[in-house]
Amino acid sequence: MSIGVVTLGELMMRLKPPAKLRLRQAGYFEACHGGAEANVAVSLAQFGLSSRFVSALPPTELGEQALMSLRASNVDTTHIVRLPGRMGLYFLEEGADVRPGCVIYDREHTAFCALKADMIDWNLVFEGMTWFHVSGISPAITPSTRDLTHEALRQAKARGIHISIDLNHRERLWQYGQDATDIMPKLVSLADTLIAGRGDCAACLGFSPEGDGSSKDWYEALSEDAMHRFENLSRIAITIRNSSSADNHEWAAHLRTKDDFWFSKTYNFNNVVDRVGTGDAFSAGLIFGLMTNMESSDALAFGAAANAMKHTIAGDTNMVTADEVRALIQSDGTGRLRR
Repeated sequence: MSIGVVTLGELMMRLKPPAKLRLRQAGYFEACHGGAEANVAVSLAQFGLSSRFVSALPPTELGEQALMSLRASNVDTTHIVRLPGRMGLYFLEEGADVRPGCVIYDREHTAFCALKADMIDWNLVFEGMTWFHVSGISPAITPSTRDLTHEALRQAKARGIHISIDLNHRERLWQYGQDATDIMPKLVSLADTLIAGRGDCAACLGFSPEGDGSSKDWYEALSEDAMHRFENLSRIAITIRNSSSADNHEWAAHLRTKDDFWFSKTYNFNNVVDRVGTGDAFSAGLIFGLMTNMESSDALAFGAAANAMKHTIAGDTNMVTADEVRALIQSDGTGRLRR
């Protein structure tokens, strides 16, 4: 097998007012493409891995533009089905100082919502690939995308593909009569690697230690509990973010395997360019490290540095190379001009 990863999810067009204007003030929007699983696919392709994205797009100019954005990043789009329906959209209002940002989704009746598992040749999807990544976003959209995600995981499991799931809880998406806690534990039981934010285990899996997540002991307890509840997991990574304003953040990550645990370096950001997609950048960095046989602590460091780089880059995707991430790990992170 080659070293390659498959991701499944919805690619959307992102529309954002310029200059941190509120949505109600916008006279026009800056457009790009994004979506958690697509972001991971793009990032891994930028790192030099074989990266394949499974999805559906409409046979329209907007769908073609989205497809071209993936191809431009060297993502394999062979298994993107063209189906009737809309292009998924989301609107991003950036935060400023004490005003938080917000996301508004417009993804009903999209082509991805029409995608069924029997429309996909799973043998071809997983041919030559070693890793499959999904998030908790796809099963939150509709019952159809929930079932698609579950079947994709079953197909990967049957072929012995390593499975990672980023819980990625999105409370605004779970609107079809089931909660995340009704669905996600069953999906996580098929995974090998679990990735979660501070509150994701409580929101998606129904458990969390007492306390507010302000100490390392809290994360150690959470990861230990997750490994105990889901014996199928070989590791769990938890991201740790604290923010004092929209532009000032402190970020680190925790990783536990069955044998040991680690915390990454803590990064401090004082001028966040774009925080959307930073979790996906971490996921991609961690996956890259593990797929290229780094030690667990080094893979964690690579994922954390990839996340840090994404905070400096506009748009959903982390347009950096593996060498740039390694350079950050080896430097003092002062941003000196390279000549």
